[in-house]
Amino acid sequence: MIATILGGIGIFLIGMILMTDGLKSLGGDTLRRVLTHFTGGTISGIASGFVVTSLVQASSATILATIGFVSAGLIGFNRVIAIIFGANLGTTSTGWLVSLLGFKLSIGLLAMPLVGVGALLMLLTRGKKASSGMVMAGFGMLFVGIATLQGGMEHLAAKIDVTAFPDTALFGRLLLVLIGAAMTIAMQSSSAALVTTLAALHSSALTLDQAAALVIGQSIGKTSTAVIAAIGASVQAKRAALVHIVFNVVAGGIVYVIFTPFLAAVKAVCAAVGIVDTALVLSAYYSALHLFGIIVMYPFIPELGRLIERAIPEKGSHLTRNLDASVASVAPVAIETARRTVIGIAAVVMESLRRILNAEASFRDIADDIEEAGLALRETGRFLSRVRSQPESSQIHEGHQSILHSIDHLDRLVETCREVDEMREIAHREELRRIALEQLSRIEMVVRWLQGHTESAPLGVVEAMSQSIAGIRRTQRVELLARTARGELEPEDAMGRLEAMRWLDRLAYHVWRAIYHLSEDLREQLPVPPGTSRPL
Repeated sequence: MIATILGGIGIFLIGMILMTDGLKSLGGDTLRRVLTHFTGGTISGIASGFVVTSLVQASSATILATIGFVSAGLIGFNRVIAIIFGANLGTTSTGWLVSLLGFKLSIGLLAMPLVGVGALLMLLTRGKKASSGMVMAGFGMLFVGIATLQGGMEHLAAKIDVTAFPDTALFGRLLLVLIGAAMTIAMQSSSAALVTTLAALHSSALTLDQAAALVIGQSIGKTSTAVIAAIGASVQAKRAALVHIVFNVVAGGIVYVIFTPFLAAVKAVCAAVGIVDTALVLSAYYSALHLFGIIVMYPFIPELGRLIERAIPEKGSHLTRNLDASVASVAPVAIETARRTVIGIAAVVMESLRRILNAEASFRDIADDIEEAGLALRETGRFLSRVRSQPESSQIHEGHQSILHSIDHLDRLVETCREVDEMREIAHREELRRIALEQLSRIEMVVRWLQGHTESAPLGVVEAMSQSIAGIRRTQRVELLARTARGELEPEDAMGRLEAMRWLDRLAYHVWRAIYHLSEDLREQLPVPPGTSRPL
């Protein structure tokens, strides 16, 4: 009997993991669009958190995506709070799914073929089809697990006396809440704990009042996952985890205090709409608990946001503080976060170049900024090494490659900035200094775009700058070598000038290519340079 119950829980958990991973893979970009397009206000933030979590059956996926959005600067922290509130409400959809299908409909004949077909798709296909197979296999295993768990609970119900469990008076209720929290912590899944409770209730191993007290504990217990995830995480992840904890503890605590009238109100509403099955009433109670928490805490969202931001202040490098390893599993969000981080790094590099070229600073003055930018690029590269995008998701995959290209060009640009000898050569040669000032003065436009002062990237301008310097370098190379052959220049002098021109050429080229790959608006409209299918 115990083995059957444990096996049912295990099969259910495996099914949830497979189905959730498949849904996240299928809807990764959809998840990003829904969360970013429907978070203009607090109400829409709650709605989007609820919808996305209900669809992917995982509040963690919604919360991780949200962390990435706030890190990338797409949404404010108050919107994050609203989405997390909605995500908590969205987790209650699992109870409705199980109550309506798992106990009401006999889908045993359908579940096993779903597992079989889904497993074959996972093994024999790739991309979207393999993800669809994961969803099918997970969905089938979900109900195989429920059926197994239900069978074990029926045997358990025949052997136990319901009155042996704690009653729902104040202290008995507290013991049930603690048991519910322990169930969630042990299983590391509030959904599995809820389904176990639903199965026990459906098999008459528990009364509705006892199950309702367990559900309060399970709601509070699921914050343990957030506590574990926050250890060693980024500032944004810790803030999101704290919101998750505060919401569930406050909502559960208030419902615990008003337990009897709250449960009576839920029963009355269910009776009014014709819901009499105890499993459905418990699912309604679980949803009502979270909805009540949202209603109570909604007016205090701004104050909660300020309190949490003061409790967990920002720290670390301002260039890479938004990179959160936990977000790397949500590719669209991770890529956008990396893109905005690289734009910030590029702004530092370009501003340093501008200051040098305008004789506003020496290399010694900007050395610290250049070194910080170099370290930030390496950290961003390590962050992106955890991100995976598939060619089937063409837009996401293209964006992923573009960020990697921009990091490569910026890294080369940082190395170019460290070549002090070439800088000195240009500073001491009037004709070279004039070329640098005339051509590279356009970097001012790049800096303005990177800092957000203009909407469109000056792609055409920097491309023309790069091509112009490349043309000057080719022309001067011929002239300098001819003058050296006539004895007008010493070979060492000519080689120094040529190396300085090559330095200018490299610098302009990497500026152009870095901006090209960071821009989303005009990149596809640009002409392809001769001799290449796609510029790198």
